[in-house]
Amino acid sequence: MIATDRLILRNWRPSDLEPWIAMNADPAVMEHFPAVQTPAESEAMLFANQARIIDKGWGLWAVERRGDGAFSWASPA
Repeated sequence: MIATDRLILRNWRPSDLEPWIAMNADPAVMEHFPAVQTPAESEAMLFANQARIIDKGWGLWAVERRGDGAFSWASPA
């Protein structure tokens, strides 16, 4: 875990799955990626990220707002 005044970088939690799926399904968010992800693809990626952090101690971290503990995102659209 890494913490700043505003954010916490941490491993993934089950509660991150729903907003992660929504973020990866948003065409505006995924504009520079080959395609939006299906819910199954997003779920697999979350679990792979989680396992990599456990196994190697680093990976694609979840970002949490320190003020309210939320994993959240805002569509750029």
